Amino acid sequence: MEAQKTEDKVTETNKVQMLTDPESFDFEKWELCMTEVLDQTPDLLLTESDRQGEQVLRAEIAEYLYHARGVVCNEDQVIISAGAQQLINHLARILKLMDIEHVCTEYPGYAPVRSILRDWGFSISDVPVRDDGLAIDKLPTNIRTAAYVCPHNQFPTGAVMPVSNRYMLLDWAEENDSLIIEDDYNSALSSSAESLPALQGLDEGKRVVYMGTFSPTLFPAVRISYMVLPEPMVELFNRIKDEYDQTCSKTEQLTLARFMHNGFFKENLDRVRKLYEGKLSTILSTIDEIDGNGSFITVENTISVVNVTLKIDTHARTICLGSSGEARSEEIQNEMTGRMVESAAALGIKVRGVSQLHGNGQIYLTLSYDQIPAVQLADAVSDLIQSFKSVLTKGGLDIPCVYEVIRFTNGKPQFLPEHYARLQNSLGAIGREVPFNCETLGQSIAELAEEGQIKEHNIKLEVDLSGHGMLYLNPTHYPSPEQYAEGVRTELFHGERKNPHIKMMDQALRDATDAAIKDHDLYEVILVDRDGQITEGSRSNVFFIKNGELYTSPLHQVLPGVTRDKIIEIVKGKGIAVHEDPISASTIADFDAAFICGTSPKVLPIASLEDVTYDVNDPLLRDLMDWYDEAWAKTE
Repeated sequence: MEAQKTEDKVTETNKVQMLTDPESFDFEKWELCMTEVLDQTPDLLLTESDRQGEQVLRAEIAEYLYHARGVVCNEDQVIISAGAQQLINHLARILKLMDIEHVCTEYPGYAPVRSILRDWGFSISDVPVRDDGLAIDKLPTNIRTAAYVCPHNQFPTGAVMPVSNRYMLLDWAEENDSLIIEDDYNSALSSSAESLPALQGLDEGKRVVYMGTFSPTLFPAVRISYMVLPEPMVELFNRIKDEYDQTCSKTEQLTLARFMHNGFFKENLDRVRKLYEGKLSTILSTIDEIDGNGSFITVENTISVVNVTLKIDTHARTICLGSSGEARSEEIQNEMTGRMVESAAALGIKVRGVSQLHGNGQIYLTLSYDQIPAVQLADAVSDLIQSFKSVLTKGGLDIPCVYEVIRFTNGKPQFLPEHYARLQNSLGAIGREVPFNCETLGQSIAELAEEGQIKEHNIKLEVDLSGHGMLYLNPTHYPSPEQYAEGVRTELFHGERKNPHIKMMDQALRDATDAAIKDHDLYEVILVDRDGQITEGSRSNVFFIKNGELYTSPLHQVLPGVTRDKIIEIVKGKGIAVHEDPISASTIADFDAAFICGTSPKVLPIASLEDVTYDVNDPLLRDLMDWYDEAWAKTE
């Protein structure tokens, strides 16, 4: 629910222009039909629209449905409105007149329909969806019921109900004097729909209300939906229709009627089917190229043609629940989902969280790709995946938390006791204790790695103020062999952590440094405090070398990095001097070499800092890289 609220907020406030594809609709022919309406029948526009919908469009819809979906009806059975949700409101009123008080909805399913029916006061039962659609054996018996189903391309699972099950569902309705509400979601764009007849046609329209929409087949600004009522229910609609205005534009209805009559609707449908099939192929190939093993993102429900369901596997594992219990785990997941929706919107891409499918460290999102231009699609999907990975690095928000990033290599977490000790120090500084021991942490990491089949990865641990502890796979970017050989580019960044001794996310600082790294094509930025002194990297510690001796900022200025401590220990053990003194940013040119260190980079040479270049082959630097790797190997 919280994720949905976040998504709605993004929809209202986000100023980024969503991507649109002019190739997805033939506007020239639409304009031609609208011009005909304005030129040839202007008198029709001087009167209010028929509350049931324009007769000429209802006739076109009835003919189209018969040929495309086998729906048997006449124009008097067709009801037109702006959007399916308005039609559900009409239908709810009719069901009340029929003394039907109980409705079954699919789970997972289309949540807005459930919400509308609940608001009307219906008793609602969730019926599970299996691979072959609604679990018919779970429907109630001897209770008059309306069952809302998507037999073709069920949302959000993509399940398709086979013909045999469709007859079973119709038998259930007949035996229990019940009604079926058939939402034929997106069938118009699916080539497989031709071999799977609509329930309404199989039933000859006796107990099935058929619902459809033109939204996916026209363009987003036109919202024309329709339902086909069994003939006995038409009279009930006639009794209430004068209480409602027609919410659908009369001009658009008349234009669509001509668009269909002239054959343009079918032409456009055939064209966009091929267009969307090509887009789907691009999405699948792009995701396979980026994440072929599906360890982070997999695609499900590819049948709808205009959207797909993405399963984001965070591989999250809760170590301890804390005082908030399961509610905190759900809150974190919803927060992650909301931030992914926001990150997509910032790219002009529409995604929607599917909270009904969430669980076991997995977040589900629907990606609407029909309006993304084909030429931009591969780059858009690539950017989207990277934005999702960036979201996961930020962990759970709202409640302050301390964290550790632990590198898992060859079946073992590296320097685990040291990370646990720093976690104790961080939590102790804010008056909290670690709610688990080091052995439990190691076991949980091993289980998480086994679950994700991980051999080399960073694992992030968070413990918040409520005592909730969570592990998840942190998207990982290790330096390349070329970067270890040639060094990396860095620049100075004026900013400082609020409390460098506590490993707690400073989101504002992280966002600012990430932007600087991206804008200037850097590997890292080196922080400079208000006194002009170098402290550390945005996500690393920094060392300098001069005359074969090591220099770094004093401990009170920096986060006591696990890798930093190990390097100092190694160097002192070799009898080499280590100077932990303030380093002025004005003196960076005085050093021979420099490097950053941390869980991901280990020991990584700096090729340049601002306009100062360093010797990446400095003897002490190269020796230290080898010494650290040797110490690393001893922990494996």
